[in-house]
Amino acid sequence: MVSEFLRLIKGRKIVAFTGSGASAESGIPTFRGKGGLWEKYDPQTYATLPYAFHTFLKHPEKIANFLVEAYETFLKAEPNATHYALAKLEEEGAVLGVITQNIDNLHQLAGTSQICELHGNTYRFFCRRCGYAHTKTKEEIRKFIDTVDRQGRHRKNLIKKILSFTGRCRCGKLLITSVIFFGQGLPQAELNKASFFLEQAEVFLCIGASGVVMPAASFPFYAKQKGCTIIEVNPESSELSYLADLRIQQPSSAFFSQVLEYL
Repeated sequence: MVSEFLRLIKGRKIVAFTGSGASAESGIPTFRGKGGLWEKYDPQTYATLPYAFHTFLKHPEKIANFLVEAYETFLKAEPNATHYALAKLEEEGAVLGVITQNIDNLHQLAGTSQICELHGNTYRFFCRRCGYAHTKTKEEIRKFIDTVDRQGRHRKNLIKKILSFTGRCRCGKLLITSVIFFGQGLPQAELNKASFFLEQAEVFLCIGASGVVMPAASFPFYAKQKGCTIIEVNPESSELSYLADLRIQQPSSAFFSQVLEYL
């Protein structure tokens, strides 16, 4: 499989499309899968507007519990062979960019620079007024979690602490998370970036994507229509599998650890 993969990508422009399966082996369970956050936390209550904002104001302890558990998971995660292989392929000029549905910042930590983050980044906060963005460090996130734990679960203290954590822009407005909630549209700038990558792609590499979350799930279909070779790396069949010219039914980090030996 590795030799066939290398044959198909040789000398061609690659765009990678990563879903939650790409980060599962870094210790981040898929949100919808077994053991994922949506088994414990109702996505309508915690991740759908305007319900999540209502929950924050009325029951900030619920949002605090959710944030602490989610951030604990992200903080422990480190890039796996998938992330490092894509970064290496970008360094060699083969990968033009990565379109990801993940919010975990692992592609950046591995060294990839050309990234389209469709659903935002859990570490990045921005200002709606002027567009200023700030990416928090793991140390800043850890300090926030520790402070929230010390606050107990007092309503007013929690609201104040969570709001102070996001911070304020230089223009005075509160910064907000870049993570996209259910009910929100995807950022136009990221959609433009995805379109730019797609127009240049000759190989479209689908890694750990279920193919059920729109509009991202439409990208492989567009790539196929424009003549791209589709390669899927996924241990299970997905909604995208029938599009693939090459299907690699392995966990992505297991496969890309082999690819790294040739790079």
